[in-house]
Amino acid sequence: MIEKQLTGLAADLDALTTTPAVQRGPRCHIGLLLETADTDVATSLRTVLETTVSATVIAEALSRYGDPVTAWTVNRHRRRGTPNGCRCAR
Repeated sequence: MIEKQLTGLAADLDALTTTPAVQRGPRCHIGLLLETADTDVATSLRTVLETTVSATVIAEALSRYGDPVTAWTVNRHRRRGTPNGCRCAR
């Protein structure tokens, strides 16, 4: 009886790895900005995110030209790919 129940289990488990995960919550504001900004702005932002410039300074600059951005958001994006970071690809 157990053998009959497990016949399709491997296929079902394999299908779970190819199904995209459901993303909960809003998208990362920095990731959205990188996707929608023109090439020069996106390149400059990617560059400054990889430096030691403080998140507060980056957030203040971004907030002057659009929606308010917090230093917490910048730091979370910098930690992307880690359990406590955003969901943006590294």
